[in-house]
Amino acid sequence: MAKKAKVSVRGYFKDLTGFFGLTKAREAWIESGSTEFDMSDHAADLAKQLHSELTRAVITDIKDETPSTKTFTFKALDGYTLPYFYAGQHISVKLCINGKTVTRPFSVSSAPSDTDNGILQITLRKKPNGYVTGWVWDNWKVGSEVSFDGAFGDGYWSSIRDTKHLVGIAGGSGITAFRSIAREMAVSKRPEKFTILYGSRNENDIIFFDELNELAKNSDGAIEVYNVLSEAGEGWTGERGFIGAEIIKKLVPDWDKVTYFVSGPQPMYDFLNKEFAAMGIREKYIRMEEYGETDDITASPLYPKGHENEIFKIKVIFGTDEQIIDAKATDTVVVSLEKAGLAPDTHCRSGQCGWCRSLLLEGEVWQRPQSDGVRASDKDHGYFHPCSAYPMSDITIKVDSRL
Repeated sequence: MAKKAKVSVRGYFKDLTGFFGLTKAREAWIESGSTEFDMSDHAADLAKQLHSELTRAVITDIKDETPSTKTFTFKALDGYTLPYFYAGQHISVKLCINGKTVTRPFSVSSAPSDTDNGILQITLRKKPNGYVTGWVWDNWKVGSEVSFDGAFGDGYWSSIRDTKHLVGIAGGSGITAFRSIAREMAVSKRPEKFTILYGSRNENDIIFFDELNELAKNSDGAIEVYNVLSEAGEGWTGERGFIGAEIIKKLVPDWDKVTYFVSGPQPMYDFLNKEFAAMGIREKYIRMEEYGETDDITASPLYPKGHENEIFKIKVIFGTDEQIIDAKATDTVVVSLEKAGLAPDTHCRSGQCGWCRSLLLEGEVWQRPQSDGVRASDKDHGYFHPCSAYPMSDITIKVDSRL
C-alpha cells in the first residue's frame, strides 16, 4: 500500500515556500505505490450488504390497530439483513397465492432507527374482498416467513428539495408512512416541523390514534396531529368533512410556505390535485405517494369505452421462450401475467419505478394517465410499464428474462 505524504502546518512562510516541493513529494508517493492492480470493489460490496436483492424474514408479532387494520412485525432470518430505508419508503412483498407469485408494495410503518432493534413493520388495512389482504389475514401468523425487496420510493423528506416544515395529508392506511416519519423525528430531529392532517370516516377507523398523539405531546411542538372525520359522531370535537383548501388554511398558518406529502386512496389524490391548483401551490412542493392499482378501471372516465368485456391474447417473449396467455381488457398486463403463473419483477405497481419495463412489439395498450411514468425516450422505442397498462388488442411483448 502506498505511503501517505506527510503534511504538517509549520508557519506561513515555511508552508508557502514548501508548496514548491509538493510536486516532488507527490511523485515520490506515486513511485512508492504497489504495481499490482486492486480488483476489489469496496463500494459495491458495501452496497450489496446494505441493499440486498431479497430479504427473508419471520413474523414475530401481529397487533390489531383497528377492527380492519393490523401491524405486522418482521425480524430477518439468519443470513439476511433488514433493508436500510428512509422514513416514508416502501418494500415490495412477494407472495405465493394459490401456487402463483404476486407482489405488492407496502409502506414501512416503523422508523429506520427501529432496525437497530432488529425489527421492521408494515401496517395493512384489509380491503373488502381484497385478493391479497384477504389472503394475508387468513395465512400470516406469528412464525410465518415472508420475502420482500426494498426499500423503494421517493416519499421521504429531503433537506435538498423540501422545506423544513412538512405537511402530511393522509387518508386511511396512508398514515403508515407518516408514522414512520414521526417516529424517526424523535431520533433525527428532521424535518424541523411535521403537521399531520389525517382523514378517516369515523373514530374507529383512526390508525395509531394514541401513538401519534403521544409522539406529538413529547415533540415540544415539532409534531402536530389533526384528525378529520367525514362521518363523525355527535361527540366528536375535532375537524369534520374532507381535507381540502379550507381545512388546510385553517390548520396550517404557513400553508403557502411548506412541502406537502399526500398518502391515501386515489380519490384523495384526484381531489387534492384540484385543491392545490386552486391554492396556487407549485408542483415542486407537492409529493404524492405512488398512485397504486385501480380496483375498477372502467369507473375511470378516461378508460377507452367499448372494451370492458373483451378478452385478448398476449404473446409473451422472455429470453428464447414464448407463451400465449389470455388477458382481460380490464386487467393490467402485469395482473394477466400473474394469473397465468408468470411473475414479472414489479415493485411499485404504479407505473413509476420501471422494474417491469417491457417492450411492446405488436398491438395496442392503454397506459393509465395518472401512472404514466414511462420516459419519453422509452415511448419512442416502444417500451411501456405493464403494471399500469391495459391491453386494447392482441399484443406481443418482450419482457425481462428475470420473469
